[in-house]
Amino acid sequence: MMGSRRLNVVSYLGSQPLFKDMSAPELARIAAASTVRRLSRGEELFHAGQSCEGLYLVIDGLIKLFAKVPSGHEKVMEVIGAGGCVSESLMFSDGAHSVNASVLFDVQLLVVPKDVLVHEIEHNAGLAMRMLTGLSRRMNGLVKDIEAVTLHSGVKRVVDYLLHSPVVGEAHNTEQDVPVSLPARKGTIASWLSVTPEHFSRILHDLQANGLISVERRHIHILDAQRLASYA
Repeated sequence: MMGSRRLNVVSYLGSQPLFKDMSAPELARIAAASTVRRLSRGEELFHAGQSCEGLYLVIDGLIKLFAKVPSGHEKVMEVIGAGGCVSESLMFSDGAHSVNASVLFDVQLLVVPKDVLVHEIEHNAGLAMRMLTGLSRRMNGLVKDIEAVTLHSGVKRVVDYLLHSPVVGEAHNTEQDVPVSLPARKGTIASWLSVTPEHFSRILHDLQANGLISVERRHIHILDAQRLASYA
């Protein structure tokens, strides 16, 4: 985390792609209305059905978005780390959150109130376009996730995650001994990839037995990215 160092909110906003090219007075106006929030691992950010208070910008830490059934089982929909944002789709509607959000690793957030952001969107076409671009990118990502679950095997989903997930980084097919650190527990990653924890562990074991990766808790080394890519 950024620790006790005081965050310069205006500077932080100006460094984010969503707010680029905005004037100093505009950034100062948003910053004055925003708040920095710190939550510890396991704390809830919001729950399904709750009204949206604003846009959450993840300064550091990790948030998971998940659906929960009455039995208590969870389906992880997305894991969002530093530089990501949460609830941007609700800036354009009066709807409530459709999923739950909780903290995987201690998180620091900048909360921009919804009414403040909507006001800026109404008066800044560039900001509106950047919001829409971000939403489009996220929608395309969700469509790819649905395609992967529908058409790809569990092995391919795990391999693609290790090679291409934005959370773990991008491993080029020509690289060897590429380090990958899973951002959360294996059970959380398994739920995100729509495989059981047992299946996820078996896949990692098989990949390791074939000399493609080495595994030490949440730290994985891709020993041969080209072979791994062709394995699935």
